[in-house]
Amino acid sequence: MQVSQVALLFATSQAIFLAVASLLFQRNTYIGKLLLIFAVSTIAYLHLLLVPYPAGSWASFIYGRISYLIPGVIWLMAFALFRHEKPVPLYAWVLCAAYFFLKAIGQVFYKTDPAILENNGVYFIFHIIPQIINIGIYIHTLGLAVLEYRQDLLESRRSLRVPFVATLGTFWLWVCIDVSFNVLVRMGFDSLSELGATVKVIRDIFIFPSILAINVMLFRINAFNSEFPIASFSTQANRSLESKEIYDAKDVALKDKLLELMRRDAPYHQAGLTIGKLATMLGVQEYRLRSVINRVLKYNNFSHFLNKYRIEEAQERLLKTDDSIFSIGMDVGYTSLSSFHKAFKDKHGITPKEYRIVSRGSKPGHAAAPHESASA
Repeated sequence: MQVSQVALLFATSQAIFLAVASLLFQRNTYIGKLLLIFAVSTIAYLHLLLVPYPAGSWASFIYGRISYLIPGVIWLMAFALFRHEKPVPLYAWVLCAAYFFLKAIGQVFYKTDPAILENNGVYFIFHIIPQIINIGIYIHTLGLAVLEYRQDLLESRRSLRVPFVATLGTFWLWVCIDVSFNVLVRMGFDSLSELGATVKVIRDIFIFPSILAINVMLFRINAFNSEFPIASFSTQANRSLESKEIYDAKDVALKDKLLELMRRDAPYHQAGLTIGKLATMLGVQEYRLRSVINRVLKYNNFSHFLNKYRIEEAQERLLKTDDSIFSIGMDVGYTSLSSFHKAFKDKHGITPKEYRIVSRGSKPGHAAAPHESASA
């Protein structure tokens, strides 16, 4: 038995363990359901690698369709872990569905009439386009884990970002590379076939440590990080625990000092203000300030903390002045009008211009402030 086959068998055992653990301990959580689907689809994928079903067989088709859930599930897990305050955007569901169904229809074509895939147009639609979507999902998954790393105030989630990228990201990267080599060989690059075989061996060997790392991360989260979103079985229970939390006197003092600084000096006016710069203003270590904003003030993201002050000041100026919306956004600390609009709409559900019109009791025909029509 080859080394890659042994690695695949070990990987299968880890995937089964992940499925059982998710079912037993995380079945009541959204992320737990995603982990279960990921485990089952990974088992199907590994089964295909271990058992050489004839191309175009029903067994190959069924296991293949289950295994092609993997990239979408990994993507949805990234949204749940790193953007859990917001719902999964519609485009993510659409792209996941497009990837899955295009691959499924392509396999139906292959099963019913293999010769049809010799048509370059059909091959492009049902094989190349899904692969482009797949690579896009992979890149965006890494982006969700990496972006706003310094803005994240939840320490357990910050510590998970790097291993998440290193395991799930690299796991599916090798799958993408493998499929890409198959596509290139199909397009006539026969010289790549030998290198493609090497990629397959590396992929097979790497799958085992990847799934093992996922199990280790899941165990650590369940055992040591009860405040982490995926370990939360009851939001209400967590809130009741939070209400009884007793804070260290030094943390309370730092909180008061921070709030006084925000009120008196308005450091949030600085575009690009980081938590490190704010910690320097307060004369404390960054990790202490991050902990206070997260645990005492209950913010999971530093941008959300700044936006509270920026949006409140912007609201007041929209109501009491005729300053242009552009100047208000820049003055309170935003780097562009679009970022100001997005933050304001996330908070109020309407744009700054609409807020000014509605709050002042004016009609849409109300004359705009100087430069406002051009800036809004």
